[in-house]
Amino acid sequence: MINQLRADLYAIGRTGPVLICLAVAVLAAALYTVLQHSLAAGDLGPEAASGVQVLSDALMVSLMGPLLFGALVAQPFETKSVHDSLLASGRGAFVGAKTVLTAAAVTALSLPYGIAVLIGLATEQEFAPAIPTAFSQLLAAGGGLDGGRVGEILAITAAMAVLTTAKLSVCLPLAFVLRRPLVVMAIGFVWGFLADLIGSTAADVEGLAALVRLTPFASDHVPGLDSTGGDLVGTLAVSLVFIALMGLVSWLIFRRADVK
Repeated sequence: MINQLRADLYAIGRTGPVLICLAVAVLAAALYTVLQHSLAAGDLGPEAASGVQVLSDALMVSLMGPLLFGALVAQPFETKSVHDSLLASGRGAFVGAKTVLTAAAVTALSLPYGIAVLIGLATEQEFAPAIPTAFSQLLAAGGGLDGGRVGEILAITAAMAVLTTAKLSVCLPLAFVLRRPLVVMAIGFVWGFLADLIGSTAADVEGLAALVRLTPFASDHVPGLDSTGGDLVGTLAVSLVFIALMGLVSWLIFRRADVK
């Protein structure tokens, strides 16, 4: 598995999708922060908020996350490079490496938004949330920065990033089944918007609420300004277990599947 990870990391440094997505995330986070300040300062009218939402982490990660699952997992099946990987490491190591790599790459997409929050708060300017995500609420709350505040923001950023990755990790077994990057991206993008709706609907059904709380789709797991350390640890635990579960499902799907 370690050798497979090294090979994948080497390939990432010489191919575009991951680096491009990370660069887009950095630019989007910076522009999103600037535009939220413009909303608060009145330079942009309330009607512009819907346009600013396009740059939010909720939309950008939901778009680029499935793209990464498709590029990192499904693409090798299209290019036939998967055969070399399987000969070198075996199916279990291949699935394990792809699980770790995709989870890390998708998680990294959210980190620029947390950094943007720290920079925005350091300026002590006002910000108006275009959409009520955790990062937007942190910016709008203001309050300046100190050691404790920085630690709180970093903890919320980590929890939110891993939670978002867990929600999108359904794309992992999907990529092993479909093996078509664009199809995985399209379905994953739709799933990114439907997942929370499905989770909240299921939570309202008698007998399913406890089950939904064991998944990253429960609204209780979304980090916020009033989240405690215990809440964030719980969110991380549920998210990591769910990602591992999706890795296990992927292995069960792929261990006896034909590879053409």
